[in-house]
Amino acid sequence: MSRPPVRRSVRQLARALPVLLSGLLVTPGVASAGLRWGSCLGKAGFECAVLRVPLDRSGGVPGTVPLRVARERRAVGGGRVLIWLAGGPGEAAVSVAPFFRQQLTPALGGHRLVVLDQRGTGASGALHCPGVERSPPVSSALARLLAACAAELGQRREFYATADTVADLEALRVALGVPRLALGGTSYGTYVAQQYARAYPDRVERLVLDSVIGPNGQDPFFVDGWSALPRVLGELCAGGVCAGITDDPVGDVRELAAQLDGAPLHGTVIDGRGRPRPAKVGAVGLLALVSGGDLNFGLRVALPAAIRAALQGDARPLLRLTTPAGQDLLPPQLNLALRWTTLCADLVLPYPLASPIEDRPAMIAQALAALPDEALGPFGRGLVERTSPVEGCRLWPPGRAVPPATAPLPDVPALILTGRLDARTPLENARAVAAELPHAQLVVVPGTGHSEIASDLSGCVARALARFFADRTVGDPCARSSGQSALYGPPPPVAPTALSRLAPPQGVPGDRGRVLSAAVGALDDVRSAFLVANSLVSRGGGLRAGTWSGRVQVGAGFLVLALHGVAWAPEVRVSGRIRVSVPVGDADGALTVHAPRGLGGRLLLHRRGVAGRLGGRQVRLQGPVPGAVGPAYSARSRTFTSTICCGQRIGAWP
Repeated sequence: MSRPPVRRSVRQLARALPVLLSGLLVTPGVASAGLRWGSCLGKAGFECAVLRVPLDRSGGVPGTVPLRVARERRAVGGGRVLIWLAGGPGEAAVSVAPFFRQQLTPALGGHRLVVLDQRGTGASGALHCPGVERSPPVSSALARLLAACAAELGQRREFYATADTVADLEALRVALGVPRLALGGTSYGTYVAQQYARAYPDRVERLVLDSVIGPNGQDPFFVDGWSALPRVLGELCAGGVCAGITDDPVGDVRELAAQLDGAPLHGTVIDGRGRPRPAKVGAVGLLALVSGGDLNFGLRVALPAAIRAALQGDARPLLRLTTPAGQDLLPPQLNLALRWTTLCADLVLPYPLASPIEDRPAMIAQALAALPDEALGPFGRGLVERTSPVEGCRLWPPGRAVPPATAPLPDVPALILTGRLDARTPLENARAVAAELPHAQLVVVPGTGHSEIASDLSGCVARALARFFADRTVGDPCARSSGQSALYGPPPPVAPTALSRLAPPQGVPGDRGRVLSAAVGALDDVRSAFLVANSLVSRGGGLRAGTWSGRVQVGAGFLVLALHGVAWAPEVRVSGRIRVSVPVGDADGALTVHAPRGLGGRLLLHRRGVAGRLGGRQVRLQGPVPGAVGPAYSARSRTFTSTICCGQRIGAWP
C-alpha cells in the first residue's frame, strides 16, 4: 500500500463536511441464504441491502427490524470485511458511507468496508418521539418528555439495547458469509465493538477503536469526562499560550458555572444583519459549550477568553458562542428517541431500571453525594446531575436493563486512537481499554478532540491505520503532530471593551498603534468566528458591530473573508475582503479602517505582514502581529492569520 498523504486537501474536507450533515429473515444463530444487493442511492461505489432481524430474539414480542446495510462494490481478495460503527447511540452510518471510506482508505487495501444503520436509526426502523426531538438536549422537562416517549414506543422500547445491536452484528456476519470481522468504530461505536468482541471473541479478526468508551461502559453521571476536563483545559493553555487571558482556565469555568447556576447571563449579540438581539446563557449552556469543544476545536480555543471576559463583566464574547448551529451537547443528526432508549437500558444507573419511579430520587441523591469532588471537574453536583442520563431516565418506565458484558476481550490485534484534548471519551478511557487487550497499540494524537479519523488533519492517523492493517508495528506516528492546535492557532486574546485597553504593537506607538491592533484584531476575530461556525460557508455579526461572511474556495486552497463595518474594539470599524491560503495561512487583501480622531486609513495584508497608512502616516508590521489588552499580553505574539480547516461533526456524547 502506498504511503498515505500527510495532509488532506480542502476538496477532501468539503466531501467530509456534510456529515457536519428488503432482505431475508435472520433468526438467532441462523444465517440468511444471502443478502439481495442493489443500488445505493447517492452512494457511488456502494451497494445496499436490507437484513431483517427479529425485534425480540426471545420470541415474546413479534416483529422484525429492517437493517439497512451498505458495502463497497469492489471485491477484496480473501473476502475480509471491516465493519465500521457510527457514534451515538443514535447515529446512522449508511448515509455517510463515502465519508467513512475516505477516512478509512489506508485500512481498506485488504478489507471491504461495510457499514449499517444500527436498529432504530436511519433506514433501520428509526424510532421517533416528536416531543423529545423538539426539546433542547437538556431541559427541566426532559425526564417527563422521555416518559411520554417511552409510552409512545410501547413494548418495543425494550429491544434497543446495545446487546440487541451486538446480536444484529452477528446475524450480519453470518449473512455476509465471513468467518470473522474486523470491527471498528468511533465513540459509542467503540462500545458496540467491545461488547461484540466480549460476546463473540472467536469471530473477531481485529479491532480499531477511535475515541474510546471505557471498558465498563459509559458512566451515568459522565464523570469520566468531567474529571478529565482539568487536564484537557490545562493542556490547551500549556506553554503560556493563555498568558494575558487567564492563569487558571479550570478555575474560570468553575467560577462562571457557579455564577450562572444562580442566574443566567443576559445581553445582546450582533446577528448576521448587523442588528443587536437578546441572548442569554445559563450554567447548562456553559457546560454545553465546554463539552462542545470536543467536536469543534474552534469553539474550544475561543472559550478561555470568552469565559474570562464574562467574569470581567463583558458578556458579548460568550453569548456570541451560543448562537452558531450545533453548539449543543449533541450533534443535530442524532436520533434522540433511539439514543435515550438505549442509554436507559444500557447504563448502570444509581437505581435499578426495574425499581419503582418514586424510589429513584433517594437513590440518585445517595449516589451523587458519594462522588468525590475531583470526579465533577469544574462543575457542581446539581449541574452534573441535571445534565446526565441519571436525570433523563428518572421517569423511564420499569423494564429490561442490559448492563455491560464483562467477559474478557479477545487476544486480537487492536489499534486504539485517542485525542489528548478529548474530554467526552478521554485518554484515560483509552488507556484502560488498552490494558485489557494484550496486543493493543495505543496512538495518542496531540492537540485534537473527539473522533480522530475525522479531526486529525496531519496524516498521522492515516499512517497509523496503514501500518496496523499491514500488520506492522504502529509506533508513535503522531509524536511530532500538534494536531488542530497548530491549525487553529492559540486561544485568542480577551476582546477589549475600549480602544484604550489595547497595547500598541512595537514600532507603532500611541493611539495609531492601538487602532492598528484593533483592525488586525477584528480580522482575527472574524477568522475565529468562521471556525466556530464550523461550515464551508457561513456569515455572522461582528463582536461589537458590523457583519462578516466567509467561504472556503474548494479546490483553490484558500478561504475568503468579507468584513463589513466589523468592530472588535468598540471605536474601530473595519471593512474589506481578505483571502487566506490553506494550509500555509498567508493573507492577501485590503482593509479600510474607520477610527476616531482621524486615525482611520487603509491597510494592505500580504505574506510578509501589514503595511498601509493610518491617520495620514505610514504603518508597517512584519510577520506576526503582536496582541494587546494590557501589558501582560503585549509580550505575547499571535499570528493574525492561520491555517483554516473545517471541523467534522462525527460522534455524539460520547
